[in-house]
Amino acid sequence: MQNLWDNTLAASINAPLALRAYTSRLIGGNKDMVLYGGGNTSLKAADTLYVKGTGADLGAVSEEHFTALDLLRLRALLKDEQISDVELMRRVDDCKHSPKAAKPSIETLLHAALPYAYVEHAHADAVLAVANVTNCEERCAEVFGDLAPVVPYRHSGAALARACKAVFESCATDRAIGLILAFHGVVAFGNTARESYENLLRLVNRAEDWLQSRGAWVLPETDAIASGEDRAESLRQAASAVAGFPLSLCRVSTAQTLAYARRIDLADISRQGPPTPQHAIFTKRLPLIDGDIAVYARSYRDYLQQTLGEAPHTIDAAPRIALDPSFGLCAFGVNAHYAAVAAEIYLHDIAIISRATAHGRYCAAPAEDIARAELEYGGFEQRVRAQSND
Repeated sequence: MQNLWDNTLAASINAPLALRAYTSRLIGGNKDMVLYGGGNTSLKAADTLYVKGTGADLGAVSEEHFTALDLLRLRALLKDEQISDVELMRRVDDCKHSPKAAKPSIETLLHAALPYAYVEHAHADAVLAVANVTNCEERCAEVFGDLAPVVPYRHSGAALARACKAVFESCATDRAIGLILAFHGVVAFGNTARESYENLLRLVNRAEDWLQSRGAWVLPETDAIASGEDRAESLRQAASAVAGFPLSLCRVSTAQTLAYARRIDLADISRQGPPTPQHAIFTKRLPLIDGDIAVYARSYRDYLQQTLGEAPHTIDAAPRIALDPSFGLCAFGVNAHYAAVAAEIYLHDIAIISRATAHGRYCAAPAEDIARAELEYGGFEQRVRAQSND
């Protein structure tokens, strides 16, 4: 992971929040670190926490994209064990300095809980490839040691913030530069913008180096010739019928996607779930791997029923990713843009899953947590369709 810090440019930036925005863009501009809508950063100055606003692109943020909040009030909220997680998140907005400011990141309390001026949170592919295995804690201890204790998976928001606070206070030594978030990513911190940014790179590069040392970095490829264009189109039509509206198609037939779709263990590794629940917003929890969309739809409805109690109207049962030995990967989306987004995210998933499988048994967060992410962050397709019809 290349260090993009520019001494000359950084020296010309005087305001701490502007420097915070600068290093945020360095992180957000790398999709091996942050994908669509992922990642957040913060700065503490006196008794104010500046945290990236929800919906802002980390790769393009500037000072105005950070929301200022009362840091002391946020920390007081976290200390109150009588407040439920739901109520805790509701009260975060009350801590904004300006009621009209953008909604702060869902991880605002996580940033408030850590005692460093600068905090970075990313969904780095290499870290997920190390940690997303059944022996996560053992593997992370081997790779990161006391530089970054492991935080067990918790849903984004208050539960994750409380877990990070507990692990930091009980496990972090003076050598700690971050936290590994199981099934979620990595947090790094520091007392200066450069230190925090470079601590994040240090953790990610440590993961990359370890994967390379174990022969788990290079992705399998095949020299097979792609075909199946007609098959991909027929799957798009069948998926559209299940979704109840026309879906766009993005097909990615490369040496790597064809090799992945031909793996003999595909049914096992592809049906564990995505590396982080946030990816399911675009890709769904599972890909279609056998071409039987009717069976897939029934299974998906059962999954929603079992995890959420009732299949919400905001989530249809059509796949968003299909894998096939003839064409490799194809993605479906509410329009061409979102089909391409789903395809790009799943390409990262292929890399993470392949590398994790090369050194352990890949696993994902529990199905209930993935369904919860789909429910809470999903529904964007309905908004996109409504806007396109206006």
